[in-house]
Amino acid sequence: MRHVTICLSDPSTARIALLDAHSRMEFSGTDYLDCLSQARQQLERDGRLLCCQGARPNVHPSGQLRQFTNGRQAYVRHSERQSEGSETVDIFAPAPTGDVVNLADQRAAIISSWNARHPGGHQI
Repeated sequence: MRHVTICLSDPSTARIALLDAHSRMEFSGTDYLDCLSQARQQLERDGRLLCCQGARPNVHPSGQLRQFTNGRQAYVRHSERQSEGSETVDIFAPAPTGDVVNLADQRAAIISSWNARHPGGHQI
């Protein structure tokens, strides 16, 4: 495990930097969630996971929340049958190591949750 510092730019530019004792990586995107996804992809290529709220399998923003917070906030789903709740988290806030997954597993969890809430509907 290595500790990293996440530095955020002004929200209008949506850039982040990950700093640790060995390196500095910078990412820019359409919003903060896009930046986080890029950072996670790079870390996963190196065999690492970023332990932040945005990497939990039950955390995902709605389109509206993503737009209003520039991708900085996301909803927490507490059960597969529950619709989006009002609990939100900062995607960059720390999360325990055992609570985070890679991007592919997070996407699969989001799809599974959506399909459980919309039985017989179209898959996303």
